Amino acid sequence: MHTVKDVPGLDTKVRVLREPMAFGSAKLLGFAELVIGGSFVIRDIRILKVEKEGAESVFVSFPSRRWNGGEEKKFYDVAFPITAESYKQATGTILKAFEEAAVKA
Repeated sequence: MHTVKDVPGLDTKVRVLREPMAFGSAKLLGFAELVIGGSFVIRDIRILKVEKEGAESVFVSFPSRRWNGGEEKKFYDVAFPITAESYKQATGTILKAFEEAAVKA
């Protein structure tokens, strides 16, 4: 496998939900699209807020599918950054765009 050190340019479009929706134990705040290098897009990225021990945190959840294997139900990511560098850059780009869009909304 080839290791890429530089992550291609990332662009993001964000849609902020006016009324956050309950999504399991988290609140769904919005959706994002991540365009990679101007030639590949990942859609249906969820922006969620969760509260743990009195502190709130906002995080990114990449698209996943549920697999019903027997009695166990699991979710598996469909598209996601595979290196720590690319994950940090992708989530940072998405969260920054979300913050800017939330201020405008």
